[in-house]
Amino acid sequence: MLAMLLKWVASGPLDRVLTSLDKSIDNETERQRIAGDVIARYVTTEAETRAAAMQSRTFWIIWALFAAPVGIWLGAICLDSVFLFSGQIADLPPSVKPYASQIIAAVFGSGGGVAGIQAIATALRGKK
Repeated sequence: MLAMLLKWVASGPLDRVLTSLDKSIDNETERQRIAGDVIARYVTTEAETRAAAMQSRTFWIIWALFAAPVGIWLGAICLDSVFLFSGQIADLPPSVKPYASQIIAAVFGSGGGVAGIQAIATALRGKK
């Protein structure tokens, strides 16, 4: 009698509950996979858009209009701090400072990245 009751519970209601849970987990996994695919497509599209924009001469002209003054300002600060010219160079306004920091990081980051890759390539070529 007990075996028959356990068999009924395991094959009927319990089986339906477990099947329902299994489908729910599968649906959640599918939703996460779809969200991951959408994010991957967005990142790929954004990277392609930026790469296409960087091929334009206008992009580099506008970028230089911002980067050149920031570079001159940073150079003036470095020269003033090393040689103590007491030029009392003012800090950038808070509204411009985040953009200037990004420009400096981009210039030195890309230059450092290229130098690092060239050093690795030279080391690999030297081993052969």
